[in-house]
Amino acid sequence: MKTICIKTKLKKEFIEEVRFWFQTLKERMNETLESLENEGVLVESAFIDKQGSDLYLIYYLKAEDISRAYEVFNKSSLAIDHYYKECWKKYCEGREVLEELIDISRFESVKSCK
Repeated sequence: MKTICIKTKLKKEFIEEVRFWFQTLKERMNETLESLENEGVLVESAFIDKQGSDLYLIYYLKAEDISRAYEVFNKSSLAIDHYYKECWKKYCEGREVLEELIDISRFESVKSCK
């Protein structure tokens, strides 16, 4: 199981569109879950971080294999993935992978208890 956390600056004039983007992912949950399953993603979380007058998207992902997850996403023909890619291009500036200091999960121990 691998984890990645990404920080990207948001174009602040589009903050309401960013909120709508993620609301759309929630509303289209069946498609979103299909995409995550295809990618081998177990957890995907997004947060808005405000630092001074700047806004950032903090994106947390836990997957069986991060490289494979990106590969599948990039080749995906699912409509929800195309929508996601369009939104990322419109509203995000750059991408920085944050340094991981610790990543502890109980997924395996919880699974084995069932």
